[in-house]
Amino acid sequence: MTMIKQAFVASIRGLPHNPSVTEINARSGPATTYESPFKAVVGTQNLTIEAIKADENNIIFQGKVYQWFQLTFPDGRQAWVRDDLLNISGDGSGFGYGVLPADSFAFALTRQEAIAVTAAPAPVQSLPIAPTSSPTVIPTPAAVPVPVAAPVVEVAVTETSLNDVNRIRMAAFNITAGFEGGGYPTYQNYDSGIISYGRFQFTLAGSGLYRVLELYTGRSSSQTANELRTNYLERTRNHDASLRNDQRLRQLLIEAANDTIMQQVQDQVATEHYWDVVHELSIKPRNIRTPLGIALIFDMGINFGPRHGFLTSAEKDTGLQPRTSLPDEATERRLITRLAELRRDSHYRQAERDNLPGLRVRGDFWVNLAQQGDWQLGGDDSGLVLVKTGTRVKVRNF
Repeated sequence: MTMIKQAFVASIRGLPHNPSVTEINARSGPATTYESPFKAVVGTQNLTIEAIKADENNIIFQGKVYQWFQLTFPDGRQAWVRDDLLNISGDGSGFGYGVLPADSFAFALTRQEAIAVTAAPAPVQSLPIAPTSSPTVIPTPAAVPVPVAAPVVEVAVTETSLNDVNRIRMAAFNITAGFEGGGYPTYQNYDSGIISYGRFQFTLAGSGLYRVLELYTGRSSSQTANELRTNYLERTRNHDASLRNDQRLRQLLIEAANDTIMQQVQDQVATEHYWDVVHELSIKPRNIRTPLGIALIFDMGINFGPRHGFLTSAEKDTGLQPRTSLPDEATERRLITRLAELRRDSHYRQAERDNLPGLRVRGDFWVNLAQQGDWQLGGDDSGLVLVKTGTRVKVRNF
């Protein structure tokens, strides 16, 4: 009997965690630097895949280069859409994906580039990408977590230059993880977060832990994921405080941290809930450009919540109008230095009030970087920075 091969097709999945996004940008080439001739409606199905190329700017997320799919839309137009916005299915053997009998999240798959089919982008006119709406964020309470694993699990930092946005993001993630607890399996249950988990201490009291488990159990078919889905997903959605002392949940979370999918999910949630949000709220309006400034603002978003008032206070202290584009790097350095000082002073007050002297270290770290003039966040000769005694993290990789 002759097997009929299923056509290799894509559907626009959009951002399932953000249903308010109903359209995404279709690009004229395989990078966000290309224009967008039209918007693709989320839910559009059976789009023929014409070609696949790696991101032309080598943009990396969660350790892999984005892939772009050239698609033919129902009206005959062709455009490129990034893999994190697509589901794909069918016989993708000629493109390096093998045979996919059911819809699969394209970004979660690895393409075998040696047999991938590529084509030159079709040039068309377009508009720049429109920002997506910011997700609701419930800040993680500030705490000094007790790690259950090594002090730091570093994500490899790949760079094309010190100003490469991916290099800055991964450097910022490594620094913040060094303070928040360090590793993907980090777990603690002694503060108001009820349970805090992962390299960014996503909490049960907030929305972070549920979002992590929702994504992980939706992508992994492991026994650990199945048990988490069956016994704990709904309870984390309901912020069940009785889970604080559930030793089986603790064991499953620590086991799951060895899964690459869980590690990718933790970084994705940190990007969605904090990195993207602080960029929209704080970095873009002021045109913050220095890697040090960007990383500091991200770290404060994790520590205090993205909507803290420190930047407004720093602008007032330095005679700047709130949320306006900074005219030059000298002005930015003045603002960021003052921001680091205000943040340090806050940590010192809390350390004295709550008898937690370790809090001072995080405040001192950023002030010291500014005083040392490491505005490119390059670290020492080995590309490392010391975040606290015994903990060095990678901020660049030659």
